[in-house]
Amino acid sequence: MVNIPNVITLIRGFLVPLFIMAVFYKNFKLALIIFLVASISDALDGFLARHLNQVTTLGVILDPIADKALINSGFILLSYVDRIIPVWLTILVLSRDVIILVGGWLLTTFGKINKIKPTMIGKLTAFFQFFTIFLTLLNLNYQICNSFCINVIYGVTALLTVLSAIDYGAKGIQEI
Repeated sequence: MVNIPNVITLIRGFLVPLFIMAVFYKNFKLALIIFLVASISDALDGFLARHLNQVTTLGVILDPIADKALINSGFILLSYVDRIIPVWLTILVLSRDVIILVGGWLLTTFGKINKIKPTMIGKLTAFFQFFTIFLTLLNLNYQICNSFCINVIYGVTALLTVLSAIDYGAKGIQEI
């Protein structure tokens, strides 16, 4: 169903290739602007979908895909292309997503779960993953954070990512 929240989600999806190009070509100011617009659109589409009672199956599917495309491309590019975010953190972020994806697919395949619902730790993890990319881009442009500050954020993001993977794993095992 086409509605305003779904259009906003689609726009966020179309911003991902622009974000990738901006980071790849080291235009970090443009990357920061695109990332901010995409992040705000994530909050806006969810808010509108709930408050206008326009939650759709399409939106439920597209929203996390757009989020993961933005987050994962940010981590991959900022760690592998430019060596800015530590590679180990990117591996944790991607591994968690693979674990959740495979676990969700297995549970759905065996008829153990109809809908995978985000947990509070999962939402907090997503927030910190977004924040990590935002702060990294902000720091690349304006040097607002020293290495200790940025390493603390990387550590918190890593810890939440691992805790979230464990939480989703435990919930998946309970379903079985």
